[in-house]
Amino acid sequence: MRIDERERRFPRRAAAAALLALAPFWNGPALGSDAGARVTVPIESGKRQPQPLPEAEKVELTLSQAIELALRNTLDLDVASLTYERSAFGLGAAEGIFDPSLTASVETSSRKSPQTRSFQSDVSKTQSFDLGIGGLTAYGTQYSLGIGGTRSDSPTNTSIPGYVEINPTFSTGLTASVTQPILRGFGKGVNTRLIVQSRLARDASAWDFVASVQEVVQAVENAYWDLSYALGNLESKKEALDRAKDFNRITQIKIDVGALAPIEIVQTEVTIAQREQEIILAEGQIGAAQDQLKRLLNLTDLASWTRPIVPVDAPPQEDVALDVESGIRSALELRPEVKQALNSIESRKVNLAWNRDELRPRLDAKGTYGLSGSGFNQESVRPGSSYSDAFYQLKDFDYPNWSLGLSFSVPVFNRTARSNAAVAATELELAKTNLALLKQNLAVEVRAAARNVDTAVRSVAAARKARELAERNLDAERKKFDNGMTTSFTVAQVQNDLTSARSNELLAVAGHLKALTAWHKAVGDLLPTKGVELSGMPVPLERTPVEEGTRP
Repeated sequence: MRIDERERRFPRRAAAAALLALAPFWNGPALGSDAGARVTVPIESGKRQPQPLPEAEKVELTLSQAIELALRNTLDLDVASLTYERSAFGLGAAEGIFDPSLTASVETSSRKSPQTRSFQSDVSKTQSFDLGIGGLTAYGTQYSLGIGGTRSDSPTNTSIPGYVEINPTFSTGLTASVTQPILRGFGKGVNTRLIVQSRLARDASAWDFVASVQEVVQAVENAYWDLSYALGNLESKKEALDRAKDFNRITQIKIDVGALAPIEIVQTEVTIAQREQEIILAEGQIGAAQDQLKRLLNLTDLASWTRPIVPVDAPPQEDVALDVESGIRSALELRPEVKQALNSIESRKVNLAWNRDELRPRLDAKGTYGLSGSGFNQESVRPGSSYSDAFYQLKDFDYPNWSLGLSFSVPVFNRTARSNAAVAATELELAKTNLALLKQNLAVEVRAAARNVDTAVRSVAAARKARELAERNLDAERKKFDNGMTTSFTVAQVQNDLTSARSNELLAVAGHLKALTAWHKAVGDLLPTKGVELSGMPVPLERTPVEEGTRP
């Protein structure tokens, strides 16, 4: 078979046979006992309720239970969730640019000035109010609507013959104005730039959350199988110690009956000491593996840290064929890194469009329409007249006013806008280049993951074969030793070989399981494979095209 064909499909039957030999080193049911369990992980941090470890002197956990506990408790997801929520608030802030503004003002003033006319008073008072609403539309239109009124109180000298005092006076006005860009600043794409970019930033944070969940699941599974390996390795070392002690007993019997020289007992005692040292190291590995898994489960009380975790899942016996080309397509359609790269391209396109719009001259159309009215309070002329008179004139459209106009402006050289547009174009090309590099890197990663799985499968088969041969070799050496055809030193060496072979087989199985996890993460289907679902996501999690311009 050619190498490229082997990369596409890797048989698992040899590995399954090797896994059967390791069942005695794991306790409890196989993975299939709860493989159908589903874990739903909300993206909102407040919706994930921490869950303590089960109450027991020894905490027995399946892999699915360990993954669920980690996804409920780990602080790493809280960091990703809070980052997402911050980005979501940023989107709301960007959308607020189109919120209308209400304004209101009230003012009173008094002024005393030198008289320039005989009938003029030296004191004048003014009271005014204004109410208005205004804002911006998605097409760049600026609008405002306001109403206001003013009362002017300036007494006059009524002793002048024939002069009639009109005081105080009231004036009102209703004004609507619109300014519409025609060139620069016109269009929905330009004026919603910040909203679109904020939405893309929020989506990028959501994909960060997906990546964080994947990393947690992979880390928990790796830690779970590392702990399983450490426990199995300790059992293997204890069995090796039992064999060494049994061989020491047999050797002592042979020495007692004169079949062996007393010096032969030294080698067996050395072997016992080596096995005891290996047990000490294996116990240290268990402690380190326990701490790593408990860290991922985010245990906060000391009592939980002192209780050992016991994995109850046996290594799954899988017969899976890996298709590298299909895996690469899956990675490009599912990996959060690709979604973020596409988001980055879309954001750069929006930024480039806005900067190119800044190169255009500004041409704005302006229009206003208003109504005005006036009234006065003079009992001799019109009893009871005041603001009501002025507002009555507004209702009847008695005194309208309007204006229409155009304003034009253009920078002479516009070097700032030209430079910014060039920078934006470069950033877009850089984002496209980064996507192309990411595609290549993902292809390399998927191929490497497939090769690692293949290597792990063959390593398990080779380690199993080596362990079987080491067992047969030890049996043969023991028989030769019983017949006086070999020495205790040779038997001790063969015992060492068997101990190493069993540890290597356990390590190969754990490596195979971790390689499979890395494969699923590389192709992007780790979460559905492990029964993990995400809720509250603002982005689609199904397969999406990887072409530029396709917004995920």
